[in-house]
Amino acid sequence: MKNYIITLQELFSGRNTEFDQAVANNRVKLVRHKDNRSEIVINGKTITDYTLYDIYKHDRNTFLNYQGEQSKPVFDNVDYIVAFLGEGSKEARFIGVYKNNGKLHNPSPEYKSNVYNLTEVAGFDILKEKVIIDWGDATICWHQYYSNVKEVIRIEKGMTDANGIPYFKSYNDVNLSFEQMKYIIEREPEDWKVALQAVNCIYMIVDKHNGKQYVGSTYGKDSKKSSGIWNRWTAYIQTGGHGGDVELEELLAREGEGYARNFSWIILETLPLRITDKEAITRENVYKEKFLTREFGYNRN
Repeated sequence: MKNYIITLQELFSGRNTEFDQAVANNRVKLVRHKDNRSEIVINGKTITDYTLYDIYKHDRNTFLNYQGEQSKPVFDNVDYIVAFLGEGSKEARFIGVYKNNGKLHNPSPEYKSNVYNLTEVAGFDILKEKVIIDWGDATICWHQYYSNVKEVIRIEKGMTDANGIPYFKSYNDVNLSFEQMKYIIEREPEDWKVALQAVNCIYMIVDKHNGKQYVGSTYGKDSKKSSGIWNRWTAYIQTGGHGGDVELEELLAREGEGYARNFSWIILETLPLRITDKEAITRENVYKEKFLTREFGYNRN
């Protein structure tokens, strides 16, 4: 008995005639993007403090440039690429089929990369961001020919809902803007509320305007039952973004309350629901020292 839904090749067949012809001519590649570098150079611009997921979701042109710039001529003799974002150790989420319209530049003193002109093609929108495949054990082989059969292991409802709010997947994936947090706290979607009430955590607020960071923790005082992350993060929304943190409060007083739209909230480590304040603060201090948030960020103590 097979332990997958369908193969990617079966699922994609018949959706675009020109794509199908390229498949028959072995001129299609599969690409799994997963870039853990803290600094990425795209189109000559150095980008820091943003994950590849952030770039894909919020700056699609930059992501397209990232995908089209390759140090080696990996897309020569290829008409289409089927692109994925890597998730976990072996999984990959489908994000689109792109036509290779030819190379814009070869490597030169001015252009260090092979630069390809890639445009997204129609016919696959219904599957975009919903199809999860098993890439296989050879994840180091980030580009492969389409003839390598891939198994579809899940078909989900997507990365975000109709309002652009990401569905809760895991604590490690949490990366919420102020507007997303506001929507979640005010509308209380079940997946987010249940997850944020289930655990405490060490969290970080990142100021995307200047890269400064704030580290905090949530805990149930004196080991009493707490509501986990939910109540603490609710306080940030109720106060316009500062949550009573002195440095953040002063920052918003100087720059205006709207400045909180530069903030994003991420979870560094989950903690037990009934952890004591002393235990949580001890873990919090470890991260403050790691990220130097007292010296260069928004933590005062």
